[in-house]
Order: sequence, then C-alpha cells, then structure tokens
Amino acid sequence: MPDRPTFDPYLILGIAREATPLQVARAHRRLAKQHHPDLHPDPDGTARMRHINEAWQILSVAERRAAYDRDHPAAGRPGSAHWGATRHAVQPQQPTTTGSWATWRATAAETRAAPRTVRSPNERPIPITRRPPPMVPPPHTVHESGWLAVALAVIFVALLLTAIFVGRALA
Repeated sequence: MPDRPTFDPYLILGIAREATPLQVARAHRRLAKQHHPDLHPDPDGTARMRHINEAWQILSVAERRAAYDRDHPAAGRPGSAHWGATRHAVQPQQPTTTGSWATWRATAAETRAAPRTVRSPNERPIPITRRPPPMVPPPHTVHESGWLAVALAVIFVALLLTAIFVGRALA
C-alpha cells in the first residue's frame, strides 16, 4: 500500500479507529456511491476513488488493518488531522415555540376538562389505523367441491339409461 504520510484510511473513509467491519463497509459503500467516476464524472474522481479503494483494501481485511494500526498508532485517533474538535459541543435546549413537543404535555384532567373541537394550526391529525379484518376463507361452493361434477355425471348417466330404455321400448 502507499507509504504516504498523509494517507490515513480512517480519515479517507471518515470513520473512527474503533469502527466495526460493518461500519467500514458502510462507509466504503457510501463513499463509492458518492464519488464513483462512472456515476459522477469529475477530473479528480478517479484519484479520489483510488484513495477510497486503497483505504478499503487496508481496513476490510483484519490482518491488514491490524498491521496498519500497529505501524501507525496515531492514525484515526481523536486529535489527529480529521478527528480534532471543530466546533463546540451541542447543548440541547428546551424548545420555545408553541408548535413544539412542549405544547403536547397535558395532564389527564386538563384533557378531560377541555374537549377539543378546533385543531391548532400546527397540529396534524393522527390517522386512524386499524387492523384489517382477519382473512376468513370463502365458503366452499359446489363448483369448488367437485360435487357438481359428480351430480352432473349421475344425471348424464341417468338420462343416457332412460334414452336407451325408451329406445328399446319403442322398437
């Protein structure tokens, strides 16, 4: 594999050093879809795809990955080129708008006390979902059971026999 100082397969695939093989495969597939030169013609596309495939070749095989990790102990670690903090940690705050989840918090007594006849502008109706009725097999008909064929055969034989007896009686 290339022995470049800037070549970091973890950086190229955008994954952490502790990534599982499934995460490595998903990152490779995502990047291959984004940067494949057949799908997205670009002058740098072939070089970018070559780097992605080289990173995949190293990280997809456990022995190669272990050897790379042993030879490059700082690769893919926080604080290295890619994994350094670029922004402050996000602090979630309680929403302040009226159309947020906080408006849905009501006690049972408040719900019973104020029956709603008008929906608020931000409210979406909840679709009523019911289970479909259980599949009941249709009742068997005479056509499906085979008795109709038997009955017609009996009637045909009876008519044939009566025709034969009537023909002998007239002759």
